[in-house]
Amino acid sequence: MSEIGKKVRLSQIFDKKSNNSVIIAMDHGSVIGPVKGIIDPLSTIKNLCEAKPDTFFMPNGILKLAHPYFIENRVPFIISIDTCTFMGPDPDYFMLSDSVEHALSLGASGVSMHVFIGPSKTSDMLKGLSFISEKCDNLGMPLLAIMYPWGFENNFDVEKVKWAARIAAELGADIVKTFYTGTKESFSEVVKSCPIPVLLSGGDLAKTPKDFLLVLKNTIEAGGHGCAVGRNVWQYKNPKLMVSAVKKIVHDNASVEDALLELE
Repeated sequence: MSEIGKKVRLSQIFDKKSNNSVIIAMDHGSVIGPVKGIIDPLSTIKNLCEAKPDTFFMPNGILKLAHPYFIENRVPFIISIDTCTFMGPDPDYFMLSDSVEHALSLGASGVSMHVFIGPSKTSDMLKGLSFISEKCDNLGMPLLAIMYPWGFENNFDVEKVKWAARIAAELGADIVKTFYTGTKESFSEVVKSCPIPVLLSGGDLAKTPKDFLLVLKNTIEAGGHGCAVGRNVWQYKNPKLMVSAVKKIVHDNASVEDALLELE
């Protein structure tokens, strides 16, 4: 019966027509601090919920404060169940900080967690991913694995990115978020070698909105199933309009030029 639970919750995360997802990432506060765009996370969440992305992910502490906005706008959410901090002694080690059971009790439609592939504690993070994957199977909870090559001369190398993404599938994740590899052709290699939906990681705020939307368009044309992005949405001057532009590409397969019209 847990398989039914996964199917129900995945249907809340992915758009029924496009089979893609626009996810707003808001797990940055612990990792890089209260940066521009999430200094007041509740205001940001309230504003973005009105634009109706498919879902958000964030730690339970922010969710417990922001949940009225999700209820009011009928937007599902994913709970981030691990964390690290770049201010601490292990900035490349994401440790479990929550549980699948707790996420279920909060009404989550999924859980998310990270693995950095490359650091000395990679094995510990993979062990955590395996443990959570089994829990998610038993409890009918979708698992979004955020998989990044880390500490290499080029963390965006296609061979490393597709290997990292494939590990997520091998260990039982339902969705994977990973780095863009620089071109549509190389990212299609990542998608083809990963049998679960692959989402774009937005990373730092792009130099221009067009730069970001071009990468997003290439992701979709390469077979990606959407994006899980933070700074390229909530650090833009009008985050709600950026959500609309992103949805045009991810769900309507619009051109970059048409998506840019949403920002006017």
